[in-house]
Amino acid sequence: MPRANLKIPGIDESQHFLNFEARFHKVGFVVLLCIISLALFGFFSGGFVSDTVSKNTTGTMTLHFERFGRWQTEFNMKISATDQHSGKNIYRIAGDFTTFYETENIWPQPDSMYSKGDALYLVYNTAENQQDSSIWLRVTPVKPGNAINVIQLNNTPEIRFRQFIYP
Repeated sequence: MPRANLKIPGIDESQHFLNFEARFHKVGFVVLLCIISLALFGFFSGGFVSDTVSKNTTGTMTLHFERFGRWQTEFNMKISATDQHSGKNIYRIAGDFTTFYETENIWPQPDSMYSKGDALYLVYNTAENQQDSSIWLRVTPVKPGNAINVIQLNNTPEIRFRQFIYP
C-alpha cells in the first residue's frame, strides 16, 4: 500500500520532520555515550583523568587534588610534606583559593590560622626533625570557572595548580 493511502485523519505528517527526528535520535545517542564515557573517565569530577598529584620542584611537598570539580560539591585535598627541620610549618594557600572555595574542614586543626590579602596561612608547631606530615582540606567550590591556586610551605618552592569547576 502506498504511504499516501496510510494517512490518519486529522494528522498531517511531514516526511522531512520524521527524517530529522530519526537523525537526531542517532546523533543524540552518540552524544549521550560520549558524555557517559567522559564522566566515567573523570572529566567532571573524581576519576582517572581528574585525580592528580603535583609536587614542588624540590620534592618536599606533594598535593593530591581533583583537576575537575563541580560547583557546590565537596571534595578533599591532601597536602603532604617530608623532612621538615624547622619547629614551625607555615602553609600559605593563595591565588584564587579564597574566592573560589569555602573551607569546610581542616585535619588536623592548625595551631593558628590567619589571612593576609588573598592568602590563607595555616601554622603548625611541629617537633624538630619530623619526617612526614599531611593536611587534609575539605573544600566546597562556591564559584564556577577556572581557578589558579598556589600552595607553599615555609620558604620552599610553591606548587601552582589549576582546577576547573563545572557549573
